[in-house]
Parts: sequence; C-alpha cells; structure tokens
Amino acid sequence: MFNIIFLIFAISAEPEVLANRDYVPGLVKLFDSAEKTIDITMFSAGHYPDHPEGVNRVLYESIFRAAKRGVLVRIILDASSWNPNNTRKNVMVADFFRENGIEEVYFDPPEVTTHTKALIVDSVLCVIGSTNWTYYALANNNETAVLINSETLGLELEERFADLLSVSTKETPLMEEED
Repeated sequence: MFNIIFLIFAISAEPEVLANRDYVPGLVKLFDSAEKTIDITMFSAGHYPDHPEGVNRVLYESIFRAAKRGVLVRIILDASSWNPNNTRKNVMVADFFRENGIEEVYFDPPEVTTHTKALIVDSVLCVIGSTNWTYYALANNNETAVLINSETLGLELEERFADLLSVSTKETPLMEEED
C-alpha cells in the first residue's frame, strides 16, 4: 500500500520553487531525509572559517549529518583554468568537506567549465537552479532553483553526473600562479 501511495505522490508531485532564502532550508530538509545518495555538481562553493555560524555552515552540516548516517555523498566542483580564484575557493571547500568525512569530492577537468548547480537525492529528488554555494548567493542574491520529484529526471541527471565523474579527479587541479 505504501508503494502505491508513494508512486501516486511521485507522479503527481508539483515542482517546488526554492528561491532566495528558501533554498538552504529546502536543501537541509532534503539532505536530512536522504536515505542512500546525494550527488552534487556545483560551479562555486565557499567555506568561511571566520564565520562558522553562517548560512554555508548550516547547509554543509546537513550534508555531514547525511554522510554520518551512511548516505553516499559525492560532489563535483569546477576547476576552470581560466578562473583561478573560483578554483581556489572550491579547493578550500573540498578540503573542508574531506576534513568532515566527505571523501568523494572531485574536480572537473580544468579545460572545461562546469557551470552546473544541480543535485540529486536518492535518485528521484532533483534540484536545478542558479544558486552557487557562496555566501552572497545563499544570503543576499536573488536566486531561483526548482525541486522536482522525478525518477525520469533523476536518472537523466545521474547519467550526466556519472559522465562528468568519469573524467573528474580527486586531486587538486594545478592552478597558475598569479602575477
């Protein structure tokens, strides 16, 4: 009976807009309910050690809780050769994730820009939008993302994630020194 009810919900569920300050609480709820997997592709993420109470920390703590429950968390971050400042920020946040138990953190190939901001939870809950995981994007900017409950979309996004993962590396990409 439960499976039938879930199937009806999954088919009839309307997309949910996660705009502006609704984004982090929406993702925290998703991550706190994750049972098996969280796959994230993110262009830009920030770690702000001087502000441990910040909105980024709230989001990241929910990811750490999921990993501690046994949820497989995989993250692909951009490492564009043309944008060393963004790459440095992403390396810093990757180190922070790893220090907190998220081992599956990768970087895309430096010659490609992965501008994607998307995630898939348990193969069916998909969030796609404009929101980077930087302080200003999460706390100040006008941003929009959509949460879609769709097995079809989930499978498509998982396939794209797997394709990108197959050419990504855990090693820190080489960054050109600034002049």
